[in-house]
Amino acid sequence: MKIPDKIRKFNIIEFLGNGNFGIVFEAYDPLLKADRAIKLIQVPEPDKFVEAVKEAQTLEGCRHKHIVDVKEVDVCAYEGVPCVYIAMEYLAKGSIQKHLDSRFISIQESLKIVSEALLGLEHAHNNNVLHRDIKPGNILLGDNGEAKLSDFGLALDYHIDPSDTMGYRPHQPLEVIDGNPMDRLSDIYAMGMTLFRLVNNLPNIEFKFTSIDEWRAAVKKNKYPERDYLPHIPRKVKTIINKSINNDPAKRYQSASEFRQSLERVIVPIDWSPLDENTWVGIGQNRDKYEIRKESKRNGWAIDYKKNGRRITDHCLKELSGDIVKTEFFKIICACHA
Repeated sequence: MKIPDKIRKFNIIEFLGNGNFGIVFEAYDPLLKADRAIKLIQVPEPDKFVEAVKEAQTLEGCRHKHIVDVKEVDVCAYEGVPCVYIAMEYLAKGSIQKHLDSRFISIQESLKIVSEALLGLEHAHNNNVLHRDIKPGNILLGDNGEAKLSDFGLALDYHIDPSDTMGYRPHQPLEVIDGNPMDRLSDIYAMGMTLFRLVNNLPNIEFKFTSIDEWRAAVKKNKYPERDYLPHIPRKVKTIINKSINNDPAKRYQSASEFRQSLERVIVPIDWSPLDENTWVGIGQNRDKYEIRKESKRNGWAIDYKKNGRRITDHCLKELSGDIVKTEFFKIICACHA
């Protein structure tokens, strides 16, 4: 589809991406003098109209500060094809996927993002709405950095028996692969997969299975996703993630609220991020500044640890061999999480 100059009153600024069943643009409303995100959905068949407006109706029915706000929905024609457009709040900071692609996301930020997205999911579930497509690309950051669930194009009412397993396949649990309908617990699994990717800073997750049987076997044996965590991730965070993506639905968190409350109980004493291959910096709960650095010396590797610019000798090491320095480096970081 060619990018239009206008959609009804909206001036189109740029193409943002493809959502479920539609194309999304940044636009400007000259009457309200406000930026908007416009999803344009082609509806060549009249009987598809109700399906096209379902996302807007879903968003209208479960308004929440952690769910993207819908402003209006209407019909238009573009290049001779009938269309439905949905005007939503425009969030300039974009999706979490965009941030994963371009920068490091710390443990504390990961927990905040998913906790806030779970508040939105909890509200949707309480309004009998399943999301069915939770992934980093469908969580946006608001102007104040708050997370908001978006793209409810695959959302379903609980009372509708879904006859398909549409959605983002890499985030689907074993029971859905086995042919069972999606439900609240599959949304929780997908949110757990999202958190797994955030803390491990995985912009992409490989999905190269040649058959559904191969996919099922890998998930069943906990080989997809591989439970390989970056070395700075605290054990308590790994425990929460592993529970959220347990293959047995009965052993997962049973609600978005329960999942969120577990995350909110996690205390991160120092929130670490890498400056480069050899240096990490951290911010403490009292805004103290930490730095840990490994450096190759004449007599082996040394690790230097500072708090607010002062060396903390208890965490400083020297004359380390190259094969253990990385282990000792992250052992110190993880000890500071304990």
